[in-house]
Amino acid sequence: MAEQESAESIRPKMQVMLAVSHSIKGYPKPSVSSRNALDWILTKLLRPCCKKEYKILIFHVQIPDEDGYEDMDSIYTTVNDIRSHHKTEKQKGLALLEYFVKRCNEAEVDCEAWLSKGDPKLVICKEAKERQPDLLVLGSRGLGTLQRMFVGGSSSYCAKNAPCPVVIIRRDPSETPSDPLDD
Repeated sequence: MAEQESAESIRPKMQVMLAVSHSIKGYPKPSVSSRNALDWILTKLLRPCCKKEYKILIFHVQIPDEDGYEDMDSIYTTVNDIRSHHKTEKQKGLALLEYFVKRCNEAEVDCEAWLSKGDPKLVICKEAKERQPDLLVLGSRGLGTLQRMFVGGSSSYCAKNAPCPVVIIRRDPSETPSDPLDD
């Protein structure tokens, strides 16, 4: 009996990785798809009796802009201006993560959160390879074929290339925001 108890106490937690994004309207508003993915984890995957056996790994991939001023042809700036811009972008990303960490804390689920930079679909697969989660959960905006050609589909790419099982949470058509910038 004591052997069984000690084996259970050292059993590693199931790690569920969740890549989150912000609304197109900007930080720190989470996208509908990311909120739905977390809701699915908390209500469908985790059972109340077993919450302590899971750890949710939450991260957001920020897409770097070479100079931080993408809409301008030219600009006079200083090193301090650029540093300030990068600091602000990091703070916005952390504010987004705060929403998801708070939800996990409210649900009494262990979590860890961090920011990464790069092309989301490539970084998601890289993070999954490095962290080796048991499951990767992604929200999907439900882009059509033509939209995916131009915007790219991170969830489709990850489903094919991630080194672990991937669950893609589709958004219900009724949840499509009336303003496309809300997601």
